[in-house]
Formats: sequence, structure tokens, C-alpha cells
Amino acid sequence: MTDLTVSQQRKSTFASGVLRVGHDASNGRVWVGALTAIVCSSLLLLTELYVELAITLGILVGTLAWVADGWVVAARTVRIESQLADALDLMGSSVAAGVGLVEALDGVVREVQGLLKPVLTTAAERMRLGDDPQRVFGDAQLTLPLPAFRLLTHYLSVQWQSGGTLAPGLYSIAETVRDRVNLGRRVQGQTAEARISVLGILGVVYGIALLAWTNNADRVEAFLGSDTGGGIAAACVLLQAVGIVWMARLTRIEV
Repeated sequence: MTDLTVSQQRKSTFASGVLRVGHDASNGRVWVGALTAIVCSSLLLLTELYVELAITLGILVGTLAWVADGWVVAARTVRIESQLADALDLMGSSVAAGVGLVEALDGVVREVQGLLKPVLTTAAERMRLGDDPQRVFGDAQLTLPLPAFRLLTHYLSVQWQSGGTLAPGLYSIAETVRDRVNLGRRVQGQTAEARISVLGILGVVYGIALLAWTNNADRVEAFLGSDTGGGIAAACVLLQAVGIVWMARLTRIEV
């Protein structure tokens, strides 16, 4: 079996356990929004709503699910990067005290929590069993596709070959990760006003619609069931979905 085949098989094996973190993953899964839109549209079509209105309402709900999925991934990314910075500080202190890299990794594994722990645990166990460190670092990088973690694996690979003191580099990477996390949080704080404004406007619109339906349900149902009224409402809902996607794209800034 050629080296290329082995490399492809190893990459496919670790790709199955890749964590959804980083800027690319925070765009949200398209299939999440599409599936949600299909399900909601199917449920709404069972009612007496205008067909186009039911479909656009499903699209709006699918868009909100897509945006929410991206927010979940972004929050997970920040959490893992914060854990990574703390783990690097601990590893740097252990290495500076004269502990070997494998033993330092073991100490970090005992302290770290969350999604970062399985990645470091696997790397520590493989290195303890005598696996090639460069291969271990490369596979860990595939599992956790973060720029900071990629920098860490490259640094460890180079230091493993050339030798030298690990602690200063680990401290520098930890400081860089913290600066990145702090900047990302400031960006999220600055863009939170736009996101809350859009969601608030949506809430007000549908609150008024619910109030109008409560006061005179027959007139609202007749309006939404007509060709003209249903078409106008469907166009408005579709524009809302477009606005949410536009807002998500503008407020998602890569740090």
C-alpha cells in the first residue's frame, strides 16, 4: 500500500471525528436550515394558509435555524479556544519545570474539560505508545481545525525535530489565543445590537399580526387566504428571511 493511500485513509478516519469549530463551521449547516424549512412548510401546508405564504414561513423558520446553528458553533469555538489557552499555560509551566512533553500532556488532560479533552487525550496516549509525534500532531490538527491549534501542532512538530525550550513558545501561543478570543468577544458584542434589533423587529411584526388575528380572526384569515393578501404576506416573509441571511453575513467577522 502506497504512502498516499495510507495518508488518505488516515485522513478519512480522523475526518469522521472532526469537531465543528472555527470560522468556516460557524456559517451554519445548510442542510439544517433546509430540513427545518421543509418540515415547517409541510406542516403549514396542512392548514388553510395560502400556499406561497406557508412555504415562505417555512423558509423563514429554516433561516432562523441556520443562523442559530452558526451561533452555537461560534460559542463552542470561543469556549474551546479559552480552554486551549489555559491548557497551554499549564503545559508551559510543566515544561518549564523540567517535565517532558508527554508527561505535560498527561497533566493537561487531567485538568482540561470539554471538547478539547478527547483530542489531547488521544494525542497523549498515542505518544505514550510510541507513535510518531509528527503524525500525532497532524491527526490532532485534522480533528480540531482551529488556527490556534494548527499553530500549536506546527510549533510542537518543529520543536520535536530541532529541540529547544518549549515553554516560551507555549506561553506566546497562549497569549495569542487569548487575544484572539478577547477580540472575537468584542466583535460579537459590537454586532449584538444589530442581531437583537433584527430579531426585535421580527418579534414586533409577528406580535402585531397575532394581536390583529386575536381581535378579528375572520378578517385576517380572509386576507391571508386571498390571492392578493397571501401574496403580499408571502413576499414580506421572504424579504424577512433574506434580511436575516444578510444580517448574519454582515455580523460574522473572521478574527
